[in-house]
Amino acid sequence: MESKVNDGGAKGSILIIVLWSLFFLAMLAVAVNSYVWPRLEVSSRLLGKAKMRYIASAGIRRAILEIKNDSTETYDSLHDTWSDNDEAFKEVPFGGGTFSAVRITPADKSKPEYGLTDEESKININKAPASVLQNLLKQEAGVADDDASAIADSILDWRDSDDALHKDGHESDYYEGLNEHYECKNGDFESLEELLLVYGMTRDIFDKIQDIITIYGEGSVNVNTAGLRVLMAIGLDKGSAEKIMAFREKENTAEDGDTPDNIFTDASSIAEVLNDEGESSGEDADAASIARAATMLSVKSDNFRGDIAASLSQGGISEKITFIYDRSKGLVKYWREE
Repeated sequence: MESKVNDGGAKGSILIIVLWSLFFLAMLAVAVNSYVWPRLEVSSRLLGKAKMRYIASAGIRRAILEIKNDSTETYDSLHDTWSDNDEAFKEVPFGGGTFSAVRITPADKSKPEYGLTDEESKININKAPASVLQNLLKQEAGVADDDASAIADSILDWRDSDDALHKDGHESDYYEGLNEHYECKNGDFESLEELLLVYGMTRDIFDKIQDIITIYGEGSVNVNTAGLRVLMAIGLDKGSAEKIMAFREKENTAEDGDTPDNIFTDASSIAEVLNDEGESSGEDADAASIARAATMLSVKSDNFRGDIAASLSQGGISEKITFIYDRSKGLVKYWREE
């Protein structure tokens, strides 16, 4: 009888040991899981991020290839394949995901356009004269005449290489007197945001002009790609600027392989082309308006912006890379990942 009791006690002890062992193993599993799982999740996200960067980089290579393969050597326009090309830039499958290049367009566009943006369709703040900067500030931000003159001259003082004051400008004496003082740069702007350091430039003004200014290019504006706001800021009156836009937007009737007949191929003959096409009234006002802006106009560009968005097929992770490519130098001048 005693033997049976002892045997039952031994079995009970073994059961307790087993239960405790299972408990400790379960706790160990929970601890290991809590330690390992977050690291696996981080590793997975890092791997996904790497894939996204790989896919987005492929989109950039495709964009650069489209620029290099541009067959129009003497002019650039929004009809070129780098600008409007769904096949090359809209949700292109690659490496387990897709990439797209969405062209930055005015806010009134009803749908996105897939392609690149011509940086030389904008006003170069490193090159633009005071008159153009004043027009820009008054037209886009509603800045009063005196304030526009002071900001424009201060931009010239910021970017020039000397300490001589322009009429309404500001040099280091002003900036060094601020609570958070600094020197006037006396050199080119290296980013658009650098404008916020210039006398009179507020965030509100900057936000209203930043989409039509640039620091890239030689200073001329491509008449084939510039929008109405830019054309007016460089000196064209509204009527002449609208006629240029109307000419560009008319239906192309040229034969395949021929130069499209809704593109300007020579900046010096804009008024003549508009008159021949019936877009100009032939009045002296149109010719005078175009003549005022002639030194700022061109028909060819070399600096292009791409906004490449990439995503994995299974979703959940996305990547965006913004870049600026200089075709004349074969160089990516700007690169930002988001």
